[in-house]
Amino acid sequence: MRNYEFVYIISPEVEEEDLQGVTERVGRMIADGGGEVLRLDSWGRRRLAYPIRRFREGHYMVAQIQLEGGAISQLRARLALTEEVIRYLLVRAEEVAPVEARPHEEPPPDQEVVKPEEQPVEELEEVEPGEEPLPEEEAEDSEQGEIGG
Repeated sequence: MRNYEFVYIISPEVEEEDLQGVTERVGRMIADGGGEVLRLDSWGRRRLAYPIRRFREGHYMVAQIQLEGGAISQLRARLALTEEVIRYLLVRAEEVAPVEARPHEEPPPDQEVVKPEEQPVEELEEVEPGEEPLPEEEAEDSEQGEIGG
């Protein structure tokens, strides 16, 4: 079985007390495909980035699930027929070790750490308030002296 992150948005027409029933139905769809819901988080009712089926808000649910690759098409077909779920996204999750369990990474001893060289900062001319700075070409000419004098 593969790990997936599954985000779905439930219609705002579904009452708060009925959300549990919709999430249980979605969980049964996953279980019917031979999968399992590992974790389920509710992000609550939020404004959508753009209207979906004329809705401007929805109840966001985020689940981490395990599912066989062949059962994905069956899950998608059943979600398409579920009126309460207005949008969903199923993404395969990479199996990554938790941050605490990762060893501290250091460059190999035979590799030299190269630091970028510091570049000298160009000196800028001071400009009085209300005065516009000269374009670069005119500034160079004024440093060389007056022309046509």
